[in-house]
Amino acid sequence: MGLKSDLETALFFAKKDTGKNIRVFALIILAIAFATANIIIINGFMDGFSNSLVDATLDISSGHVNIYPKENDRYIEGLGIKELKLDGMENVAAYSSRLYSSGTLSYNEKTKTIKIVALDPEREQGVTKILEKIEEGEGLTKENEILISYRLAEDLSARAGGEATLVFENGVSKTYRIKGIIRTGATDLDANGVIMYMNEANNALGLSGKASIIMVKLSKRELAEEYRDILKKELEVSKIKVWREEIESITGFMNTVKKITDTVIAVGLFAAAVSVGIIIYVNVIHRRRQIGIMKAIGMKSSLIFTVYLMEALLLAGIGVAAGDALGYIGTKYLETRPFYCPIIKEYISAKFYTYLLYDASIVSTAVVVLAGMYPALMASRTNIIKAIWGT
Repeated sequence: MGLKSDLETALFFAKKDTGKNIRVFALIILAIAFATANIIIINGFMDGFSNSLVDATLDISSGHVNIYPKENDRYIEGLGIKELKLDGMENVAAYSSRLYSSGTLSYNEKTKTIKIVALDPEREQGVTKILEKIEEGEGLTKENEILISYRLAEDLSARAGGEATLVFENGVSKTYRIKGIIRTGATDLDANGVIMYMNEANNALGLSGKASIIMVKLSKRELAEEYRDILKKELEVSKIKVWREEIESITGFMNTVKKITDTVIAVGLFAAAVSVGIIIYVNVIHRRRQIGIMKAIGMKSSLIFTVYLMEALLLAGIGVAAGDALGYIGTKYLETRPFYCPIIKEYISAKFYTYLLYDASIVSTAVVVLAGMYPALMASRTNIIKAIWGT
């Protein structure tokens, strides 16, 4: 018998064996299908969540390229000249400078330490969406106005429209109108953040032409690495970070979450593999006499091994195909029905990518086939005499 003939024979016996108990066969297929679909849907959702988290971070606190002060310097010097150069640079869609400081904010005899974020609202809107995150009140229109975070508002029992006293880090004290309350999704800013006009903060702190960061938005964020060197040269700066570096903490968080989801996926795959392994094992036990007779009339051990391995492959093929279909439908369904995440104040949905099908199919098939190898090996090593006599 040739290889082709052996495979055809093995497939014939495998089909015949799996078709004898349709109910058990269907349950195994369902187990494999749900385990495969589980991989696709969970990974699709994690990809969507990760992309949303990255986009939310860039929308709130980062440009595609961020310029920082030199080592051991607190501020970027010569801000005006650098902004003029940015205005004339190709592929620079927008930029926004921020000044970070600290101080205290008092309202109705309550006082809290604060983080001050000073910016130019018009420029900021070209780079981030931070000023769109207002929960109560309105945006900044005058320099004697401030926006405060929702947690700070809760701690001070403050409301939009009220007046608060802000003491800067140099001791200068001024009264500002609370124009609005924001919830950005950025932990540090939501904890105790105060947003105000850049010029107002500079005047109060006695500064001129300085910034803590310049956030640059490019026409395409894929140009970030290329523009790192261009900006270093043109603006004469030494410390620059691209957006990928700014989201390293998010990447670390997502890697931790992925380990947890991988564990959930592994449990589902293990359950499917055990189901396949047990069913084939039971079939081998019940058919020991038949296997012994087949070997006695000349069937090779390798062909018997192939029969039961083919059975596992047949179960895997049908189960994985059904799982791919379920996973695709489930992911697409979640993709069209996003849910609102109050933490980052964005809608999150699953994302379907073709590689999800490939990965799930390969992993599920490999696990199921491996699960069928032991009973298949046991069948091929069945002793003819003991099998026929049932000992």
